[in-house]
Amino acid sequence: MIDRYTFRARLQPALLVALPLGLTTMAWFPAGVAGWDVLWGLIVWSGGTALLAQIGRDGGKKKEPRLFEQWGGKPSTRLLRNRDAPNKISLARYHQKLGHLLSDLKIPTPEKEDRDPQGADEVYEACVAFLLEKTRDRKQFPLVFEENCNYGFRRNLWGMKPLGIAMAISGTAAILGLLILNHFKNASIAPTVVIAGLGNLLLLLGWLFWFTPPWVRMAADAYAARLLAACEKL
Repeated sequence: MIDRYTFRARLQPALLVALPLGLTTMAWFPAGVAGWDVLWGLIVWSGGTALLAQIGRDGGKKKEPRLFEQWGGKPSTRLLRNRDAPNKISLARYHQKLGHLLSDLKIPTPEKEDRDPQGADEVYEACVAFLLEKTRDRKQFPLVFEENCNYGFRRNLWGMKPLGIAMAISGTAAILGLLILNHFKNASIAPTVVIAGLGNLLLLLGWLFWFTPPWVRMAADAYAARLLAACEKL
């Protein structure tokens, strides 16, 4: 059994990476592979899906610090900074609320933040850690959970980009090889071959031009904004 977050944010990216393998198998063996159902059952029973979920998580988590460095810090931390906040009125309200919830912490003023930006970030990160613990209830904070799933999916998918590109190229090459073979045999092209070829090609284009850090950042910023807004309900 896999929980909803693990399925959406970890397992689905790994399955998308492996999709070219399935498409290519469908094209080359349209009648199916003998024993495939039994093999798949053994993979699932022995923890194969759980392993895929871990692979999906590790790829994104390992590269996440690189994203934060490109973006100038964690999105949630940046939104709490006086110098980076898109809306000063909302920021003041969040600071006031967090200062009340965390009475042992003193929220930095703009002047103090300018003097000691690293120290201010440590305070903001402590506030974010508090919010993360307080918003784990999915029923009470459904929007936070949804945005967290969206961010986890995009981050982990981007984290496996090299493997995804390799799989898509291999799948496309395998379909091209099948088309060449059918040409020399004067065999007709089955619809499954066309579908598999287009699927692999679209995946390759997605890996190259769509699954990028800016694409991940959109979800990261949305999650950070929703997380901070949740403090209003605490």
